[in-house]
Amino acid sequence: MNDHPGTPVAIGGVGGSGTRLIARLLMELGFYMGDDLNESNDNLWFTLLFKHVGILSAPAGEFEDLVRIFVERMTGTGTCNPSQAAQVRRLALRDRPDHPASWLKDRADSLLAGAHKSPGARPWGWKEPNTHVVMDRLPGFLRGMKYIHVMRNGLDMAHSANQNQLRLWGRHFLDQDFEVSPRWSLKYWHAVHRRILRVCETMGDRFLLLNYDRLCQDPHGELPPLLKFLGLAPSMDAVSRLAELVRAPVSIGRFKRDGVGVFDPEDVAFARRLGFDVDDGLVAPGQGRLR
Repeated sequence: MNDHPGTPVAIGGVGGSGTRLIARLLMELGFYMGDDLNESNDNLWFTLLFKHVGILSAPAGEFEDLVRIFVERMTGTGTCNPSQAAQVRRLALRDRPDHPASWLKDRADSLLAGAHKSPGARPWGWKEPNTHVVMDRLPGFLRGMKYIHVMRNGLDMAHSANQNQLRLWGRHFLDQDFEVSPRWSLKYWHAVHRRILRVCETMGDRFLLLNYDRLCQDPHGELPPLLKFLGLAPSMDAVSRLAELVRAPVSIGRFKRDGVGVFDPEDVAFARRLGFDVDDGLVAPGQGRLR
């Protein structure tokens, strides 16, 4: 595909990483993020088109068709022809692990319905955590796009109730049998971030690895780089306005209750290398503070 005027900014990450907040910040800045959103600001057209295991083996032509359908719907630059509409409908025929066919049909109806509105001169993008799964292919069909990968401490995320990505993509990313547990959740987090650093390394300054924990701790210090990445001036007024939307969740540091003993040390070491706190503060019997 050729570059589209006003190339988009996509937001992804492991589920529960804080992508909802980043989408909210972009919307506050005037970005158009789609018309069919859920309460987490996920773009549900993207969910329909790309969040399924079949996308991993989709031929290049089919993948490009899906990208074209999505981009034209988001930008109001085209309508689906009968073949493309049938392709969209086929994606809604069967239940998926997280979405029944009836829900998928509603997404297809929304994608195909009515006149396609254009965001006009507004910048645009989307947020769907599973975007990271197709980042090895997506920039090749949507050249010039920017991508924000939101990362949160994997040790905390391992204790989250949201393990949907592990269930859906675990076999692909881990390439072995696994169970839904904190230990395997951190292994998935490790695999995802090791991969995203590799597949996005050629994007240069169009790729931003955003540390959610650090943003919550110091929004006034972390928001200016985000604004610069978006091509916006990091004025004091804009930073202060956006900082009011940032609230640190009480779940930061929750891994400390159970300690790091349940995790593979290699996965803990990787989280440390990415700058996260991995000190559980627990004291073993007869020993001092663990390091």
